[in-house]
Amino acid sequence: MKNFFLKHLTTYKYSNNVSESNNKIHLYPYNDVNQQIVTHKIIVSGNPMISTYIDDYNNRVGFFNYIHPHKFLSILSEAEIIKTRIVMPEDTMNISEQWSYIISLKKSIDFLPFLNVEIFPNINEAKNIVKSLKSENISPFKLANNLCEFVNKDFKYKKGITNIYTKIQEVWLSRAGVCQDFTNVLIQLCRIASIPCRYVSGYVFATGRLRGASATHAWVEVYIPDYGWIGLDPTNNCIADIYHIKLSVGRDYSDCSPVKGVYKGNETQTMDVIVDLDTKRISLPSYNYESENMIKEEKENNDFNSFQKNLQMIQQQQQ
Repeated sequence: MKNFFLKHLTTYKYSNNVSESNNKIHLYPYNDVNQQIVTHKIIVSGNPMISTYIDDYNNRVGFFNYIHPHKFLSILSEAEIIKTRIVMPEDTMNISEQWSYIISLKKSIDFLPFLNVEIFPNINEAKNIVKSLKSENISPFKLANNLCEFVNKDFKYKKGITNIYTKIQEVWLSRAGVCQDFTNVLIQLCRIASIPCRYVSGYVFATGRLRGASATHAWVEVYIPDYGWIGLDPTNNCIADIYHIKLSVGRDYSDCSPVKGVYKGNETQTMDVIVDLDTKRISLPSYNYESENMIKEEKENNDFNSFQKNLQMIQQQQQ
């Protein structure tokens, strides 16, 4: 059992006043048998009311609308979390019966969203990889682990060459990316193998060997017969266990992006994200909204329509 202390600060700065910032946030850590939330709070500058609901994937989602004119917006999520180790699958069920059960899930409306394969130009190559790693004597859990290892070893971890909009075909051809790219590739390989799987957004505690600290992290959960959902982290080629903090799940990143929204205005925005996850209490430095070190994001839009409906305020790329 381990105690973790989390602080996740997202800040936006605008070149002039904007208004009516409508935001959806997936910043509520899961509370389950292996991850207990001791305390959690979300503080938004200007103190708008935050409404919450449970979505189709059992995520708690927050929504707020900050109406007043503002030149900056900050969202701080702060939590104390207790993690315990998961019980590993015994994987003793007859392998043929496991695959029969997996195939039957294609008829279940609960699993259909997690079985949809994205068609991309090199999909036949991906199918051949799955075929080469699958045999009559290999269970769905073992195959998923083998696919996880394949992605980890065949793809290079490299920051700065992809973003949240990068298509799987680009990652497949470049054989490089960060955690969200590794996750997207493993999802498609598992779904080709008919194994239900879903995208997980969260955090990972850096132990010296794990990649993905100092930002939000992504990994995969696969559904295993006679067990349920279990996390596989292709970026680190490991089971998502005591060092992984789960925020939300979905079909892909768009279902569980930590912060996104729209605002009224035609101003340039900059963004900064600070994520700290530690086993001791964290003191973030006081935040300087005039800092020149803020991370530059998108945009200059020459369309003077005052409500920019399609702008997403997306936080720092998952790593």
